[in-house]
Amino acid sequence: MDIRVVINTMIELFLQLVLGYGLARLGMIDEEMNQKLSALVVKVSMPALIVASVADKIGKGSLTEVLGFLLWGFLFYGAMIGLAWLITRAMGTPVGQRGTYQFMLIFSNCTFMGYPVMEAIFGTEAIFLNSIFNLPFNLIAFSYGILLISRDGEQKAGFEAKKLLNPGIVAAVLALLIFGLSIPLPRVLSQTLASVGNLTTPLSMLVLGAALAAVPLKEVFREGRIYLMTGFRLVLLPILTFLFMRLVTDQAMLIGIAVMTAAMPVASVSVMLSNQYRGNTRLASIGVFISTVCSVVTIPLVAFLYERLMKL
Repeated sequence: MDIRVVINTMIELFLQLVLGYGLARLGMIDEEMNQKLSALVVKVSMPALIVASVADKIGKGSLTEVLGFLLWGFLFYGAMIGLAWLITRAMGTPVGQRGTYQFMLIFSNCTFMGYPVMEAIFGTEAIFLNSIFNLPFNLIAFSYGILLISRDGEQKAGFEAKKLLNPGIVAAVLALLIFGLSIPLPRVLSQTLASVGNLTTPLSMLVLGAALAAVPLKEVFREGRIYLMTGFRLVLLPILTFLFMRLVTDQAMLIGIAVMTAAMPVASVSVMLSNQYRGNTRLASIGVFISTVCSVVTIPLVAFLYERLMKL
């Protein structure tokens, strides 16, 4: 395990966020442009990334192992939904913020940050297995997640069933079908999807940084409940995940991917969806910012402790 690679990944993402903040301060990214960039991520680059994540994995790995990781992924996110509901109430979260807090606790940055971190810790095989384990992320985030986001925000946007038919859901279902049925994609198409998907991480960080520029800096550090949520997100959830997974399975790769998924900071897609569905973008932006900064320390620590504990 190369901790330096993990730390460098964190720093790189943070610097992209700072760039977005600076561009907004200079007037190069205004609110209208930020909305359009969010739409580009949610409706184009992220769906492309989802499909591209399985396009070159067809025929690799045993079907039993893959289905096992997929099933555990659904169980993992089901447990996170329950824990998020309990934690938000234990924190005394106001009704108008509960949806956003639950989203931040359920969904981590398991893709943009997760892929390079998983590879640094577990090797290249983990990239594929991580994409399978986290396929439920896309199905749930673009359905139940949108419902949570839509609950908050000053305009109190109502949830509509038609929101379930969105590019994220369509891409997740397509990815499952492509892999499950071993449907080959033309090389030029898979490469195009991968190229467009690679825009997701930098664009997401730029949007997040620009969204933060609209929030007075003093408010970022006044949101005390965010720090409590961050502690649960980065420390408590990976601990609970490790203890449970260690009891029910001896598959080191499965345990490791589940633990590190739980250890990631708040998913930056929370800001994109808040922008798109008129949620509490301010709260989501602060949550991603604080948790990402803190994860520069906590993720290497969790990875180190995981490695040591698995040897006991």
